[in-house]
Amino acid sequence: MRKTTSLWKISDLMKRINKLDFPEYQREPTIWTRAAKQRLMDSIMRQFDISALYLYRHDDDSWDCVDGRQRISAIRSFFGVNPRDQEDNGFVYKVMNEIFEDEQHPYSSFEDQSYERIRKLADEGNNDARSFVDNLEHYPLTVVVLSDSAVPEEFNLQFTRLNLGQLIISGEKLNAMIGDLRDLCFGELGQHDFLSGINIPTRRYAREQLAAQIVAQVITLEESRKDGTDPQFTRVRHLDLQRLFKMYSTIGTDEHEWIAQLRHVMDLLAGQLAILPSLRSRSIVLSLVLLAYERGVKSDDAVRELAEFASCFIGRLKWQVGLGLDANEEYRYLIDFQRHLTQASVERYSILERARELKRSFDYWSETRQLIGDKEYRLAHDEETPQGG
Repeated sequence: MRKTTSLWKISDLMKRINKLDFPEYQREPTIWTRAAKQRLMDSIMRQFDISALYLYRHDDDSWDCVDGRQRISAIRSFFGVNPRDQEDNGFVYKVMNEIFEDEQHPYSSFEDQSYERIRKLADEGNNDARSFVDNLEHYPLTVVVLSDSAVPEEFNLQFTRLNLGQLIISGEKLNAMIGDLRDLCFGELGQHDFLSGINIPTRRYAREQLAAQIVAQVITLEESRKDGTDPQFTRVRHLDLQRLFKMYSTIGTDEHEWIAQLRHVMDLLAGQLAILPSLRSRSIVLSLVLLAYERGVKSDDAVRELAEFASCFIGRLKWQVGLGLDANEEYRYLIDFQRHLTQASVERYSILERARELKRSFDYWSETRQLIGDKEYRLAHDEETPQGG
């Protein structure tokens, strides 16, 4: 790979912006808060140095952004030409100084004004506004231009290495990987109607990472079935998922079949969103999907029964957790379940314990249409219906 360093004015960047692509391994385009974007523009107007942009130049003079998407996105948003940034496109200028009072800042008169407004003032002959526009558009960006790479996947690796000291989270690191399994989790299952219909956050690849955790458990479960052993699950920290993506960069026939079964289960669950309770915990979602998968749920009637159970189980769980130290002895197992949701939730032991409890509770529910502990609670408290479901 060849590397050269040059200076581009911001106006040069804006002229080339339509030739600039952002590969899949890049982070989402609008991770930064408005304050972070305004702080970048304040740094530029102070002529502070900012981190270099890393761009790869193709033979046809098109460009890939290897690193720097958030800075480029913030600049485009300030110019008001970033339609993907619906909330902050055209955000206003702020003088920001966390060190000392800055009453003499030369551009303080443009506080809370957009670039469009400042540019209009410049065109009308306002000298301060003209100075603002000129300093902005002529600001020199350090651009590291890469070329002649024989292995395009190296750029995924370089993106991760460049961000070693940044707040880049595990979902973003996984997104930077390559292969069949990565594409499946980040390009399909992460956007599945079931995961889109619950309350899991959309930012920073939270759903895609959850999809990867589910797939990891399905593969581990099916491998244990092939070996004739008891059902097994696996730890799903970031490094575990990273190894999984590398191991299954090419998906085989067995994995395709297992994932097709998983997809069908998720399709059925998506049809029960009206019955299912609000699902904010990724650990609960993971365990419910695994319960449906392990039990071989294949029909609308079967998945409706599971959804009704889940609604009751989670309702009782929230009720008992809300009681704190006054939780009822009849439902002590729910407090243990909650502990496995919140403590070391991605560890194999916690996942296995949650799976065992859900299977035990679901079997009891299927036979009695009540949860373990309901009968004892009614007798002890002389109440017809326990709370929470």
